[in-house]
Amino acid sequence: MNVSPLEVVGYRQDQLNKIFDAVETKPLEMLVNSGERRYDIRNKIIRNDTAWKGYFPVGQVLNAIANNIHSSFRKRFFKENGNLKGVTSDSDFFIRANNILEEVVVGNRRGELRPGKYLLLRYTDLQWRAFYDLLKIINGNLLIGKVFMGLPYPNGAELFTFSMVREYSFDEMTVADHRELYDRVAVSPDAQSLEGTWSMNVVANSNHRQDAATLIFDAKPDGRVEGRYIFLRTVEGQSRLEMGSDELRMYDFTPLHDEIRAIDANYMVGKWISDERRAVGPFSLGLLQAERSEAGLNRFGFYYTLKRSEAVRRPTVALLDSILNRPLGVGLQFEEQMDGRYYAGDKDHSSSHLLALSSVGGCRCQFDVTMTIPNIDTFVASDDHRAELSGTIQFEEFRGDRNIVRPLESGSFFNYLILNPATDEREMRYHIRFKHQGAVFVLDGKKFMQKDHQGDIREILSDYTTLFVEIVEEQAGGVQGVARMKFRTFESVAAVVSMAQFVSSFKVTGTDDPVIQAAAVAKFNAMTTKFVFDEYNPLEL
Repeated sequence: MNVSPLEVVGYRQDQLNKIFDAVETKPLEMLVNSGERRYDIRNKIIRNDTAWKGYFPVGQVLNAIANNIHSSFRKRFFKENGNLKGVTSDSDFFIRANNILEEVVVGNRRGELRPGKYLLLRYTDLQWRAFYDLLKIINGNLLIGKVFMGLPYPNGAELFTFSMVREYSFDEMTVADHRELYDRVAVSPDAQSLEGTWSMNVVANSNHRQDAATLIFDAKPDGRVEGRYIFLRTVEGQSRLEMGSDELRMYDFTPLHDEIRAIDANYMVGKWISDERRAVGPFSLGLLQAERSEAGLNRFGFYYTLKRSEAVRRPTVALLDSILNRPLGVGLQFEEQMDGRYYAGDKDHSSSHLLALSSVGGCRCQFDVTMTIPNIDTFVASDDHRAELSGTIQFEEFRGDRNIVRPLESGSFFNYLILNPATDEREMRYHIRFKHQGAVFVLDGKKFMQKDHQGDIREILSDYTTLFVEIVEEQAGGVQGVARMKFRTFESVAAVVSMAQFVSSFKVTGTDDPVIQAAAVAKFNAMTTKFVFDEYNPLEL
């Protein structure tokens, strides 16, 4: 059976089982890894014989777990004193399980296991001895195995089927592959070859490509290159580019910068990296990489690949305007959570006073809302940029009652980047109505969106995440108290995982067309991006 390892990595378990049952295994000695690694630049294929690279079947729960922790598994086989041995490990090398191997023959059918020759892999370490694998070498670059639990062999219960390869595409490269390609193969791109649209995929040891961003480069006649990006379908912006002799560097408003080198005219490898000495974010080493700088200090960041995603085209100067002006006729919903401290009896809701309040005072408060935009076209075009709010609000203590949770009443709404004519500055406003003890109360909150200092990431994130609140009784009037609340998802650059979860809450209503759905999210993001660059000018030095 002629089976390509490049295809099998995307198979379901039933597809792997069919191959496993139909093929007689190759000899045991073919498992041994030579340690060789070769790169076929033309066909974008990696021959990596340092170990067998493992894949859980598509749809298997372990596949999802491996993706979430950005790690997977590998097996390395070698000869020692004339015996074939192996080591099974996760791709970040936190787990190392020693193996011994032998050929076995199953004479009679046992459950789903058919008669025939197999390669039996036993785990010698005490904590793994309850497991064993049965392998079949399909060809020189592919093996398929089954995991069993329970001793002795062959009485274990079958758990799942997996595939392993030592040849795979560039799209499945490991962190070690990326480092070697970047250091030994890639060169600095030239301005003309950059021009066009590129798709960015994060390199992670989970073996699953993490689609991250789209980059658009526009080469100017004088040799300059302008760059724009769309990150996680949420943040759009522009980068300052520096063309060096050995690599392209890109700078935006984050503490990290990009270092990019080209494999050929259609494929590049890059790093989004920081020279700061401490790591950022709760990521496994499979996603967040650490490396030494020339000065001997640790650098931290993310590795990625860039592939030309379409024929070279010139982006329009008014890229954001073209997105904003496109009529779509659909709605948009997304979720938001804010929490903070409520100070009962305090009537000063000025931002300076609320910022000065102790974070250990008051009592905990939080709201969880769904923002509903009935029509994204009207939302963008209108002056009030209004969305309706539904959800809940909760207080650790409110008017003598503890741990209350109340649903939002009708008439709750949100204004996005609305202009305050008194200050000629943009604000985000929250008008949340809720009932307690028979009375209606209103949480009136504001985020003040104006550049006060250098327009860097810290000021932008602080303005976007800090809400200044006063709570009043609707009928009787009078301020009941004040609060300072935070939107945690965008509170720091390190919250990329939470940021992705926030993006996943976006839901487009009124269409099932994925193209229109993507355009609706892009329209909301374009409105945000245009404001950020108009107001904060984060690239200004």
